Amino acid sequence: MQQEVLEYDVYVKVRRKDIHLVTYLLESVDNLMNVRNVIENNLMKIICPKDTLDESLKLINSLKEMTDLEVVRVEPNNGEV
Repeated sequence: MQQEVLEYDVYVKVRRKDIHLVTYLLESVDNLMNVRNVIENNLMKIICPKDTLDESLKLINSLKEMTDLEVVRVEPNNGEV
């Protein structure tokens, strides 16, 4: 039996010098998403509830006007932070 997806991991490639700005802007909207950590190759791992995935992706992509970033992949969260 497959579990229902409750959250998604969104991996965003961002320049190291822009990580602080992007984190601050993305977390400024309460209860939309949480930036969890920066992993190898300057990828930010962002967790968002399934109900806010579309809105979260719109916000993330809107930051392309301010900085060079790219959504690399979106996948169901496996329960790990």
